[in-house]
Amino acid sequence: MEFSIKFDFKASNNKAEYEAFVLGMSMAQDAGALHLLACSDSQLIVKQVSGEYKPKEESMAQYLHHIEELKTKFKSFQLQQIPREEIVNADSLSKLASALDDCNTRRITVQYLPQPRVPHNIQAISLSDSDWRTPIRR
Repeated sequence: MEFSIKFDFKASNNKAEYEAFVLGMSMAQDAGALHLLACSDSQLIVKQVSGEYKPKEESMAQYLHHIEELKTKFKSFQLQQIPREEIVNADSLSKLASALDDCNTRRITVQYLPQPRVPHNIQAISLSDSDWRTPIRR
Protein backbone atom coordinates (compact mmCIF):
# COMPACT_ATOMS: atom_id res chain seq x y z
CA MET A 1 0.00 0.00 0.00
CA GLU A 2 1.23 3.46 -0.79
CA PHE A 3 -0.35 6.59 0.62
CA SER A 4 0.29 10.22 1.34
CA ILE A 5 -0.67 12.06 4.52
CA LYS A 6 -1.39 15.73 5.16
CA PHE A 7 -1.00 16.68 8.82
CA ASP A 8 -3.19 19.41 10.28
CA PHE A 9 -0.84 19.64 13.25
CA LYS A 10 2.84 20.28 13.83
CA ALA A 11 4.95 17.15 13.85
CA SER A 12 8.64 16.47 14.12
CA ASN A 13 10.20 14.18 11.53
CA ASN A 14 10.14 11.29 14.01
CA LYS A 15 6.51 11.89 14.90
CA ALA A 16 5.57 12.11 11.20
CA GLU A 17 7.38 8.80 10.54
CA TYR A 18 5.51 7.12 13.40
CA GLU A 19 2.16 8.59 12.34
CA ALA A 20 2.66 7.26 8.81
CA PHE A 21 3.74 3.86 10.10
CA VAL A 22 0.75 3.53 12.45
CA LEU A 23 -1.63 4.66 9.71
CA GLY A 24 -0.16 2.10 7.30
CA MET A 25 -0.61 -0.69 9.84
CA SER A 26 -4.19 0.41 10.52
CA MET A 27 -4.99 0.56 6.80
CA ALA A 28 -3.59 -2.96 6.31
CA GLN A 29 -5.74 -4.20 9.19
CA ASP A 30 -8.83 -2.44 7.80
CA ALA A 31 -8.14 -4.03 4.40
CA GLY A 32 -8.26 -7.46 6.06
CA ALA A 33 -4.56 -8.31 5.96
CA LEU A 34 -3.64 -11.29 8.11
CA HIS A 35 0.10 -11.17 7.51
CA LEU A 36 2.01 -7.91 7.28
CA LEU A 37 5.44 -7.22 5.84
CA ALA A 38 6.03 -3.55 6.59
CA CYS A 39 8.86 -1.67 4.92
CA SER A 40 10.29 1.54 6.30
CA ASP A 41 13.23 3.75 5.49
CA SER A 42 13.23 5.05 9.07
CA GLN A 43 16.11 3.57 11.03
CA LEU A 44 14.56 4.92 14.23
CA ILE A 45 11.27 3.09 13.73
CA VAL A 46 12.89 -0.16 12.62
CA LYS A 47 15.34 -0.21 15.54
CA GLN A 48 12.74 0.80 18.15
CA VAL A 49 10.09 -1.65 16.93
CA SER A 50 12.70 -4.44 16.89
CA GLY A 51 13.72 -3.52 20.46
CA GLU A 52 17.28 -2.64 19.48
CA TYR A 53 16.75 1.02 20.46
CA LYS A 54 14.75 2.27 23.40
CA PRO A 55 12.64 5.41 22.92
CA LYS A 56 14.08 8.49 24.62
CA GLU A 57 10.87 10.54 24.53
CA GLU A 58 7.56 9.61 26.12
CA SER A 59 5.67 10.40 22.91
CA MET A 60 7.82 7.91 20.96
CA ALA A 61 7.23 5.30 23.69
CA GLN A 62 3.47 5.82 23.25
CA TYR A 63 3.75 5.30 19.49
CA LEU A 64 5.80 2.17 20.09
CA HIS A 65 3.20 0.83 22.53
CA HIS A 66 0.45 1.48 19.97
CA ILE A 67 2.44 -0.37 17.30
CA GLU A 68 2.89 -3.32 19.66
CA GLU A 69 -0.90 -3.45 20.10
CA LEU A 70 -1.45 -3.28 16.33
CA LYS A 71 1.05 -6.10 15.76
CA THR A 72 -1.19 -8.46 17.73
CA LYS A 73 -3.97 -7.96 15.15
CA PHE A 74 -1.92 -9.84 12.52
CA LYS A 75 -1.06 -13.54 12.40
CA SER A 76 2.47 -12.54 11.42
CA PHE A 77 4.32 -9.25 11.33
CA GLN A 78 7.70 -8.46 9.83
CA LEU A 79 9.41 -5.11 9.59
CA GLN A 80 12.11 -4.52 7.03
CA GLN A 81 14.34 -1.47 6.71
CA ILE A 82 14.97 -0.45 3.14
CA PRO A 83 16.95 2.48 1.75
CA ARG A 84 14.81 5.50 0.87
CA GLU A 85 15.96 5.39 -2.74
CA GLU A 86 14.44 1.91 -3.05
CA ILE A 87 11.00 3.25 -2.17
CA VAL A 88 10.11 4.06 -5.76
CA ASN A 89 7.47 6.73 -5.19
CA ALA A 90 8.61 8.08 -1.82
CA ASP A 91 9.45 11.57 -3.05
CA SER A 92 6.25 11.89 -5.08
CA LEU A 93 4.11 10.68 -2.19
CA SER A 94 5.84 12.99 0.28
CA LYS A 95 5.16 15.98 -1.99
CA LEU A 96 1.57 15.04 -2.87
CA ALA A 97 -0.06 16.22 0.35
CA SER A 98 1.93 19.46 0.36
CA ALA A 99 0.88 20.16 -3.21
CA LEU A 100 -2.74 19.91 -2.16
CA ASP A 101 -2.60 22.67 0.48
CA ASP A 102 -5.43 24.60 -1.16
CA CYS A 103 -7.58 21.51 -1.54
CA ASN A 104 -10.21 20.85 1.12
CA THR A 105 -10.35 17.16 0.28
CA ARG A 106 -9.40 14.93 3.16
CA ARG A 107 -8.97 11.73 1.14
CA ILE A 108 -7.72 11.39 -2.40
CA THR A 109 -7.16 8.11 -4.13
CA VAL A 110 -4.80 8.11 -7.07
CA GLN A 111 -5.00 5.09 -9.32
CA TYR A 112 -2.30 4.06 -11.75
CA LEU A 113 -3.62 2.66 -15.01
CA PRO A 114 -0.92 0.94 -17.05
CA GLN A 115 -3.26 0.71 -20.03
CA PRO A 116 -6.73 1.90 -21.03
CA ARG A 117 -9.62 -0.05 -19.54
CA VAL A 118 -11.43 0.06 -22.91
CA PRO A 119 -9.45 -1.23 -25.88
CA HIS A 120 -9.02 1.27 -28.68
CA ASN A 121 -9.31 -0.88 -31.79
CA ILE A 122 -10.68 1.84 -33.99
CA GLN A 123 -10.43 1.41 -37.72
CA ALA A 124 -11.03 4.10 -40.30
CA ILE A 125 -13.80 3.24 -42.72
CA SER A 126 -14.26 5.18 -45.91
CA LEU A 127 -17.53 4.64 -47.76
CA SER A 128 -16.81 6.92 -50.71
CA ASP A 129 -14.05 8.97 -52.24
CA SER A 130 -15.66 12.20 -51.13
CA ASP A 131 -17.31 13.27 -47.91
CA TRP A 132 -17.90 16.50 -45.96
CA ARG A 133 -14.13 17.03 -45.63
CA THR A 134 -13.54 17.02 -49.38
CA PRO A 135 -12.83 20.53 -50.68
CA ILE A 136 -15.52 21.99 -52.93
CA ARG A 137 -14.33 22.52 -56.48
CA ARG A 138 -16.05 25.03 -58.69
